[in-house]
Amino acid sequence: MRFANVKFGFAGAKKNPFGIPLPELGVSELLGLPNFGDINKRINESKKKEETGSGLGDSYNREQYNRDFRNMLMTDSALRQYELGREADRNMRSAQQYFQMAGAGQESAARRRLMEDQFSPTKISQQRLRAQTGEAALMDAVARQGNTAVNIATAGLAPRGRAGGR
Repeated sequence: MRFANVKFGFAGAKKNPFGIPLPELGVSELLGLPNFGDINKRINESKKKEETGSGLGDSYNREQYNRDFRNMLMTDSALRQYELGREADRNMRSAQQYFQMAGAGQESAARRRLMEDQFSPTKISQQRLRAQTGEAALMDAVARQGNTAVNIATAGLAPRGRAGGR
């Protein structure tokens, strides 16, 4: 009898069109239709052989894995270098802006101090006193120089030793 091996239910389904198993009642044997279960098994096996590259049943192709891993590392390092370059550019622009602001602040502070020195009554009186002190010291030095010259001149006219004097 032809239908002795017939299994009922989804577990024995030979037809699997559109991804849905259909129960088999021996109709495909009666009509001589192909067994989609065997065909799908053969297709899956051939796909596995193509993916692994060998008929040994490797779970993955080690060469392809290494190539992909190397490419991923190279891409990551290139991206990291790009990111580091962008960060360095940002930091440099930020530092330049900071130094420009700091320089402008220092320049305005120096101008304020100069203005305070020029127009402050205390500073003006200090400068006047300094000038008067310097002028008095100069006049004193000139007077001392004159006194020294007189002393030298008179010392040359006085008699020396026992011959003419005391």
